[in-house]
Amino acid sequence: MIVKDKVSWVRLLFHFRGSSFMETWPRILTVTFAAMIVTYVELYYNVQAYTLTTTPFLLIGVALGIFLGFRNNVSYDKFWEGRKLWGALVNTSRNLARQVCFLIDASHDSEDVQQFRELFVKHVIAYGHALRCHLRNEDPAEQIKHFLSVEDLATVLESTHRPLTILHQLGRDLAVARDRHWLHELNFPFMDAQLNELSNILGGCERIKNTPIPFSYSVLIHRIVASYCLFLPFGLVETTGVLTPIVVLLISYAFFELDAIGDEIENPFGLQPNDLPLTAISRNIEINLLELISDPNRPEALKPENDILL
Repeated sequence: MIVKDKVSWVRLLFHFRGSSFMETWPRILTVTFAAMIVTYVELYYNVQAYTLTTTPFLLIGVALGIFLGFRNNVSYDKFWEGRKLWGALVNTSRNLARQVCFLIDASHDSEDVQQFRELFVKHVIAYGHALRCHLRNEDPAEQIKHFLSVEDLATVLESTHRPLTILHQLGRDLAVARDRHWLHELNFPFMDAQLNELSNILGGCERIKNTPIPFSYSVLIHRIVASYCLFLPFGLVETTGVLTPIVVLLISYAFFELDAIGDEIENPFGLQPNDLPLTAISRNIEINLLELISDPNRPEALKPENDILL
């Protein structure tokens, strides 16, 4: 995710890093070059046979703007829902850590109980890192090996669904605490409800990742945008003359950029500059939870590199 202090309006006009321009400039130059050829042929050779009026482009432009707006709204809804789910992950992780520190019976405040608390909190930290890697199709071994026992780590790495396996281990640990009477029967449902919330967050994130906008809709949008921009000079050259390539450049920039933005934020869990900063969020969870158990080996908060925080 792009992280910037307040930037002046003028600087924003010339800021391209993190925008979709780096992806769309070949398309924009292509249609602009085509507009230059059409303009040259139409004006130099006085060819009027293929000149169109602006009416069809006005009608198609209105419909295209509506379609692009709808598509971008759907993409942003997925982006915002993903952010709310990860915000819920932060809150639920903190709740679990707080509950395991205070709902465990103080009369059993032995070394075993203290060790149980630390292991449980570290399991919660490992869950956050494993969920991030799961959504990004990354190997979580390096991220979670410091928070799990050798046996639990081997079980997680052998499984096909690492976050779910860690969630199962958290449920197992709660059951052990209840059976050993470290956790009161009346308090067990409260902590189990937090595990259910972690499961709901996992399912919500997978739903966003695995449910893209229908392919046929995306193909239709791409085709209409490309066709509209390529044929646009035939409808403008009679009105705008030698300025037709410039007008096509501006219009194609707007449509191609809107199209690219919808593609980019459709999956908010990736590694593109405008995706959610999952690494920073999971790192903050780690710092907060280690502080609750007074662990001195806390990492520093992730700082943005080159204005990008992932």
